[in-house]
Amino acid sequence: MKRIEREGRTAAIVSIGSNVREIEDLADSAGVDVIFELVQWRYRPDSSTYVGRGKLEGLKGILEKRKVDYVIINGNLKPSQHYNLEKNLGVECIDRIRLVLNIFKERADTTESRLQVERATLKYEIPFLREWIHNAKAGEHPGFMARGEYAVDVYYDLIKKRMKIIDDELLRLSKGQEVRRGQRRKRGFALVCIAGYTNAGKSSLLNVLGNDDAIVDKSMFSTLAARTRKMDNTKNNVLLTDTIGFLQDLPYFMIESFKYSIDEILSTDLVLLVVDASDSTEEMRRKLEASTKILFPKIGPADLMVALNKIDLVEGGIAEKIEIVRDVTGCASIVPISTISREGIDQLIEKIDYRFKHDCRVEVKLPNKAESGSIVSWLYEVATVKKVEYGESVLLSLDCRGRDLETILMRTRAAGGMAVNTL
Repeated sequence: MKRIEREGRTAAIVSIGSNVREIEDLADSAGVDVIFELVQWRYRPDSSTYVGRGKLEGLKGILEKRKVDYVIINGNLKPSQHYNLEKNLGVECIDRIRLVLNIFKERADTTESRLQVERATLKYEIPFLREWIHNAKAGEHPGFMARGEYAVDVYYDLIKKRMKIIDDELLRLSKGQEVRRGQRRKRGFALVCIAGYTNAGKSSLLNVLGNDDAIVDKSMFSTLAARTRKMDNTKNNVLLTDTIGFLQDLPYFMIESFKYSIDEILSTDLVLLVVDASDSTEEMRRKLEASTKILFPKIGPADLMVALNKIDLVEGGIAEKIEIVRDVTGCASIVPISTISREGIDQLIEKIDYRFKHDCRVEVKLPNKAESGSIVSWLYEVATVKKVEYGESVLLSLDCRGRDLETILMRTRAAGGMAVNTL
């Protein structure tokens, strides 16, 4: 057991394995003081009480002497496990997902992030409510999710109504997001999203590449709402966006609830995946697999560039870690960097610049009919349209990347038009 003397809300961590570093970091980010930790070695959680019956009785005895506000479970609880734990221990029990949601709730500072957090929280609570409705009797428990004793079935009905309102509002906001992305592309901007596991250094990299001086919070999930900056020292117009960090074993409802933020990542021209090189090889592989699980198959290795960050903290070579990145992601474009020493930053900028280099000039002629509208919209997405004229035909002059040239020629001809590379 480990004792930490601090002020504030207190908790005990309960784990069935020794890997407690991440749950400790989450507790710290939530502003919770960990008073003690209890570890039980089990192959899998007990189906009824998560820890074994003997360990549960031992924990109950400790809690009688060392009072805490919460018991934090280093895992995801089933509703029946949650019910039995709170009934036996008489203290609020928080699993890993609930702890993350609590952090999100404190950090959400925009309409979009607050709605996403609320939606995820409500989705999380629904199965737990069903369990309490099924099992609980008045006066037998401290109250569902510490809300006190009341008719939880009434609250369940309110959840369903509130979910519908949130979904409608997020849909409206997502349409606005699509319009903004389209406008940026029409203005000639390439869109790059900085993604990665939480605390990999995404916000620090945005500060460096965007010549910004925003305060970087070292706690987990310091960024919930997207932050966009124009890339500095580049030959092309590139917009960089930093958004929410990834976490291992996120349930589907969390990914679904944060679709607004994830779409921001998946709808860009390039995903710049930031990886913490100072992690152990095992930890790095674990975090990479969690990140690619969210990114793939929506995007592929060709849409990915990896910034292997914090190389200033790595002792010895990083060849092995580069191989791990390549093995997990399949990405060939990997740049070792440090946002502190600025090592590798120039090389990263060069690679991003080259990625969006428009070295082909194309003159396009399309028949002026409704069917051509989708081709024109697509051309604005994949190229920089220098000029467009509408008459008997639609005439466009545009710059594009060499890798997009053949597709532009093929689609234009298929639509009954003509396209000529003039460079």
